[in-house]
Amino acid sequence: MVLLIVLCIAPAALANAEELSAQERAARAAHVLQRWYDVETGLWKTTSWWNAANALTSIIRYTELTGDPAYRQVIANTFERCKEFVVTGETPEEDWVCRNFVNAWYDDAGWWVIVWVDAYDLTGERRYLEMAKLTFADMTQGWDDVCGGGVYWKKPNIGKHTITNGLFLIGAARLHQRSPGEVVAGRTHLEWAEAAWGWLRDSGLVNERHMVENGLNGACEVEAGAHYTYNQGVVIGGLVELGRATGDEALIELAGKIARAAMRELVNEEGVLREFHEPNLTGDSTQFKGVFMRHLATLYTVTGDAEIKAFIEHNAQSLWTRARHEQTDEIGGLWAGPFDAADAARQSSALDALNAALLVGR
Repeated sequence: MVLLIVLCIAPAALANAEELSAQERAARAAHVLQRWYDVETGLWKTTSWWNAANALTSIIRYTELTGDPAYRQVIANTFERCKEFVVTGETPEEDWVCRNFVNAWYDDAGWWVIVWVDAYDLTGERRYLEMAKLTFADMTQGWDDVCGGGVYWKKPNIGKHTITNGLFLIGAARLHQRSPGEVVAGRTHLEWAEAAWGWLRDSGLVNERHMVENGLNGACEVEAGAHYTYNQGVVIGGLVELGRATGDEALIELAGKIARAAMRELVNEEGVLREFHEPNLTGDSTQFKGVFMRHLATLYTVTGDAEIKAFIEHNAQSLWTRARHEQTDEIGGLWAGPFDAADAARQSSALDALNAALLVGR
């Protein structure tokens, strides 16, 4: 009798897990993500500095979409723990102090700019917006006329890539919307946003198929062929934010073309998002697909595009039913399955997708 009961209950429990609402799925994913959160450091175990910014972004957006107050204290804790701390080097002489979410990588700073704008939008606390401005101001120091403009990837003056400049575009446009007319490093935030988009456009990093290339080489030539989902995502997000700021509908239309190119080319035969070089994912690339889904959902909010809605919901369904560990609700990096591994980058990337499904399903 006991065996029969177990056999009857287990399939039912599995079915119930698969039939959860979009909000319940996101809630479970967020709960699992926070198992890796370290209150003492304000970061997430198993992953790195820039991934932590994305983990916090996914938590903030979950909180905004659901009204669930469970993780609001995480925002303030990470802010206080990480706004100034000592980074230990191999010797005491190599120790340095990380302040205002600034390190040697300009793209890392860009992720934290987005975090603190999101935190300001959620809480209304001015300290978060002011921090976003400080971090963004450091990014402007990475802009020069080499290759016609653009922000470098790393200090001092190393590489010019799509990801850094896409994040710079988003940050500039969003800061303009919250502090119009404010000047930093000789330009308003809107002027920085327009310069960033002008550079991305004129550099040829968006190709004729509307696929976004990864960056330029030392001769300022496009390095073609490496199409990462997060590059598509940040350019989509930047175009939407600049379109909102300027009222230029052509920017939104172009974002739609880039989105459809990715939905056509960066998928498997079943239409499930697939990362470049998958299944050989790194600690960085496990994060990428969630970034794309986050910005795809932002595009949906201004277009209501049914194709985008269907794509988001299809991918959220796939990762939940095929990439999720049935006993733990940990979600792997291969959204078409099978479950491969668990860490904070994979989980927060999946939460981004589940947040997107929640948003488009409203």
